[in-house]
Amino acid sequence: MGFARKLKRKTMVVQRKQFMRDFKKAMSNFKLQVKCSECGRYPNEGENIDDWKINKMSENIDLICTDCYNVEEDQGDQNENREETQGAEDENSTEL
Repeated sequence: MGFARKLKRKTMVVQRKQFMRDFKKAMSNFKLQVKCSECGRYPNEGENIDDWKINKMSENIDLICTDCYNVEEDQGDQNENREETQGAEDENSTEL
């Protein structure tokens, strides 16, 4: 019984090592595919892509870097402010 256990354990260790090799290779290939869909920038060394946003307008999983997302957010805020001021101007003009 000891020999069978030893053989089983040895095959488990070999399989685990092979899995880790394949996993690391797949992750290195995946890292090469990750880039911003807006500007095409790749993540910097050590940059956490968990902070990047997912483009909800796309059917695919497109990531948007924090720089592009902040620019879009600023433009969206400016557009909302313009609409609010135009709406207030329209209300004022109808009252006269």
